[in-house]
Amino acid sequence: MKNVSFRLCCALGLVWAISLFTYNAVSAQPAGTSNFLKEIKNYNLATLWHADRLRLISLKETEAFPEPLGILGKNYQRFYIHYTSVIKNVANPYQYNVQGKTRVGNQVRAFTGTITVTQAGIFKPGKNNPYAPDAYKGYKRGKLLCRVVLNEAGSTPTTGNINGELTTDFCINAQNQLLYDTLDFGIDGYSNNQFTGTWTAHGSKAAQTLQFGDISIPNDKFADVYGITVPHEYEKYGWQSFVAAIPDDLRPASKAAIAEEKRHWWK
Repeated sequence: MKNVSFRLCCALGLVWAISLFTYNAVSAQPAGTSNFLKEIKNYNLATLWHADRLRLISLKETEAFPEPLGILGKNYQRFYIHYTSVIKNVANPYQYNVQGKTRVGNQVRAFTGTITVTQAGIFKPGKNNPYAPDAYKGYKRGKLLCRVVLNEAGSTPTTGNINGELTTDFCINAQNQLLYDTLDFGIDGYSNNQFTGTWTAHGSKAAQTLQFGDISIPNDKFADVYGITVPHEYEKYGWQSFVAAIPDDLRPASKAAIAEEKRHWWK
């Protein structure tokens, strides 16, 4: 009888734990927002991470979709990542199957993986909400938290797995179109698609810190109000062309650096 009671208690405990986990998953939303997780599955979020052009809403123009800036490991080695395909999973509306390439130095590696939305919220307007961005007439503004799991092809120590959390800002216009949020584009401190996680080489248990993002990087050493500033001591770790690419500088070295920064290295 005691064994039956014990098994019953365990079963009830498991049911309670699963129910609590499910409730937390459904009710989860970023700070300062109203829960939007159920609604977000009705939108296709692919263009938040991969598109040919970026619509600058506040400026009423477009430009090339931003290439993320990234740092890897203790030396803040420059890390490149480019998605070549982002497709919504028909079996799971919160998950997106992704393909693309990463690069460190001259080593380019293909990857496959997933981006899974774990939290979604619409910002609550009002001066009493310290998390809310500025309000724009005709737009609702929101935030996603996503789990990123990527696997680079190959089994050598120069390839590995990427795991972490991605934060993405979006907005919804009066026509119910969900867009990459560029309402604050050009304002000091603007950024989007901020990732913090790890890269672990295949066959290793030693994870290296990895951070990347659009326009800026979520790292105090690099981030500034204008995007990023590379500390001099880290320039030699893959940042030479970025530092040398000075707009409107007609010197050959600067022109070559600008061309390198614009090069489609993933092709």
